[in-house]
Amino acid sequence: MTPRPRFPALLPLVLLTCIVASAILSAGCTAAPDPVRIGVLLPANGSLATHSLDGLAWAAEALNREGGRPVELVYRDTSTGNISAYAEELAGRGDIDVIIGPATSAELLEIAPLVTGRGKLLMSPSATSGLVTAEFRENDLVWRTCSGDGEQLKAIFGILSDTGVENVSLVAANTTYGETFARLAPAAASMHGVRLTGTAFVEDPDDLAAVAARLSGEEPDTVVAALYPEEAARLADALSPAGLFLTDAGRSPYLIERLGLRAEGISGTSLAPDPSTGYAIAYEEVFGEEPPAFAAQTYDALLLAVYTAARQEAAPDEPLAASLRWVVSGDGATLGWDPQEASEAAAMIRAGGHPAVTGASGPLRFGEHSASGPLAGYYTRWTIEGGAFSESTPVASAEVSPRRPTLSSPLTGNEGPVVWMVYPLAKGDRSFADSAYRGLFRAGESFDFTKREFTYDDLALLDAVFAARNFTEKPDLVITEGFQFAGASRAWAEANPDIRFVTLEQEDFGLPNACDAVMVPYGASYLAGVMAAKMTETGRIGAIAGAPVAVIEPFVEGFRAGAGAYDPAVNVTVLYVGESFEGFGMPERAGDLARGLRAEGVDVILMIAGSSNTGIVAAARETGDVFLIGEDADQSYLAPNLVAASVVKNIDAIVYCAVEDEVAGRFTPGQEVWTLENGGTGLFVSPRFSEYGWVGTEWHDRAVAAEGEYLAEIW
Repeated sequence: MTPRPRFPALLPLVLLTCIVASAILSAGCTAAPDPVRIGVLLPANGSLATHSLDGLAWAAEALNREGGRPVELVYRDTSTGNISAYAEELAGRGDIDVIIGPATSAELLEIAPLVTGRGKLLMSPSATSGLVTAEFRENDLVWRTCSGDGEQLKAIFGILSDTGVENVSLVAANTTYGETFARLAPAAASMHGVRLTGTAFVEDPDDLAAVAARLSGEEPDTVVAALYPEEAARLADALSPAGLFLTDAGRSPYLIERLGLRAEGISGTSLAPDPSTGYAIAYEEVFGEEPPAFAAQTYDALLLAVYTAARQEAAPDEPLAASLRWVVSGDGATLGWDPQEASEAAAMIRAGGHPAVTGASGPLRFGEHSASGPLAGYYTRWTIEGGAFSESTPVASAEVSPRRPTLSSPLTGNEGPVVWMVYPLAKGDRSFADSAYRGLFRAGESFDFTKREFTYDDLALLDAVFAARNFTEKPDLVITEGFQFAGASRAWAEANPDIRFVTLEQEDFGLPNACDAVMVPYGASYLAGVMAAKMTETGRIGAIAGAPVAVIEPFVEGFRAGAGAYDPAVNVTVLYVGESFEGFGMPERAGDLARGLRAEGVDVILMIAGSSNTGIVAAARETGDVFLIGEDADQSYLAPNLVAASVVKNIDAIVYCAVEDEVAGRFTPGQEVWTLENGGTGLFVSPRFSEYGWVGTEWHDRAVAAEGEYLAEIW
C-alpha cells in the first residue's frame, strides 16, 4: 500500500497566564460576544502543583477553536503571594462568577467565606477533606469536582484487603487532610475486614523517626500514610518502602527524585480520570506524559463553569448555584468532556436544552450537598517500579451507569464529515480501543469533522438505525474495529451504499463503499520470538492468547517462527484463555494459565489476550522472574520491570488515515494490508530493556522475508 505521511506535530502550548478567545471576528464584522471569564486560584510550582495549568490552558484554547462564546481564564498563582488577597480580588470583579480552586482543604476553609460572601461560586478540584463537607454542608456556592477522602479510604482498604493485608497502621499529617483520614479510617478498615493497629499524627517532620520506631512495634503488614510528598519521603527513609502505602497527596515525582532506588516498591492510590472517556490518552498526545493527579478534576471544573455561564444566558434571573445544580441534573442527550461535545453541550444549554453532561473524571453527578463532591470517583493503585509509576486500571468508587451514545446534536455547527467510530470495548483497555481512539483524537486535532463513538454494547441500537436508515445525523464514514463486527459491518454497508465503511481486521466485502484494513503482526511477532529466545534462561517460552481466532494466528505463528530461527531448541507453548471473544476479558483465568506455564519452567510469555493480560501481569509479579511481551500498544506501563517489549499494531495510524482520506475525498474500497514492512506493525522494546534493541535492526529483513512467505501462503 502507499506509505502514509507522519502525523503533523501538535502545536506547543505556552504556560497559562491569561487565555483570550482566538475566535475574534474580523474588523468591520459584528462584535464578538463578551468572554466567559473564569478565575483560577491554583499553584504553578511546588509539590502541590498537580493540577496541570497547561492542561487548563489547552482546554480553554480548544473550546475557543470550536466557536461559541469565548473563554478567558484569569489566573493567580497561589504558590506565590497571598491567597486571601487573590481570592478577594477575583471575587470582587463583576465579570467573574466562578473561581476554580484552591488546591488544599485548608486553603478552601480559609477563602470560601471571602468568595461565597460575594455571591460567587468556588469550585475546588482537589480539596478532598471531609471537613469541607461538614463546614459547607449548607453553602450551595461551594463545590468540589473531586471525591472526598471517605471514598478514597474505601478504595484503599478494598485494595489492601484484596491483596491479603490484615493489619494496617495509619500515619497522618496533623492537618485537616490528615484528620479526615484518621477519623474515617476505622470504619473503612472494618468494612473490609482489616484491623487498624494504631494511628500516629505527624506534628513535625523531625518526629518521623520516632513514628517509624513506634510502627515497628505494632508490626503492621502495611503502613498507610496520609502525608504530603516531603514527609512521605522522610517516612520511607525510616521504613521498608515495600510496606508503605500512600494516599493521593503523596503521589509525586518528588518521591523518585528524592529517594532514588529506595522508592522502589512504594504503593498508593490516587484519583484518576474515567478511563472510558479517553481523557488520559488525549492529554498524553498533547503533552507527552500522563495527566497529573488532579488534571481531570480541574478540567471538569472548567466545563462546569462554562456550562453554568451558558445556563445563566438562558435563565439570567436564576441564582448561580441553582444554575449549576440544573446543569448537573441533565436528562437529555449524553455529551462528554472533549471540546467538540463540550461545545455542543454549551450550545444546547444556551438554547434551553438539558443534556446529561459527563466529564474527564467521570459522571458529573452530585448528591444533595455540593461540597461533598461527585457521587463517584475513579481511583487507581500505583506502584513505583523501575523508577517510574506503574498504574492499574482505574475503578469507580461507586456503581456508574454506562454512558449511552449521542446519535445527533442539531446545534453542532461543525463543518466537515460526520465520522462514527465503533470500538470492540469501551475505551480504557490500554490496547485495541485506546489505540483507535488515539488516532481519532489526532485526526480531530488536524481536521474538521464531527465524531460519534460507540462500542459493541451498542450493537442492537446500531443494527436498528442502519437497517431503518433512520438517521437524525447521517454519518459519512463509519469505522468498525475488530473481527466480532464482521457480520454487522457487511450488513450495514450493504444496506447503506451511500455511507463509506472502513473496517479493521474483518474481511474484504467486495463492496464499493467498504475498505478493510488488515494488520498482519507476523513479522513483528517474529521479532518478539527472536527476543524471547535470546532472553530465556530455561529454553522454554510461551504465549497466552485470548482465543484461537483468525486475528491471533499471525501472532502465534510469527512468534514460533522467530524463536525457531534464533534457536531451534527453544520450546514454545501456546495456551488460550477461552474459545471465543470472552477469552479477551478473563484476567483471572489468564493468570492461572501464566502460573501453570511458570511451573513448567517458562520464563518469557507473549501476552495476546486483550484485557486478560492484566491477569498475566499479576501472576508474573508474584515471582518477579517471568518476562513479558505485550500486544497492540506499548504495555510497559503494566509492569516496567517485567514487560520487555510489545508487538504493536499501529491502529492509531490506520484510524487517522481513514479520517484523513474521508476529509480529502479519496476513499478507496478494497483491502489495505498493514505489515512490518510498511510500518503497520512493529516491535517496541521497552526502555529498560534497550539492550535488546538490536533485534529490530539485525533481524528486521529476515522477519520481513518470513512475513512475505506467510502472506503468500494465506492470500
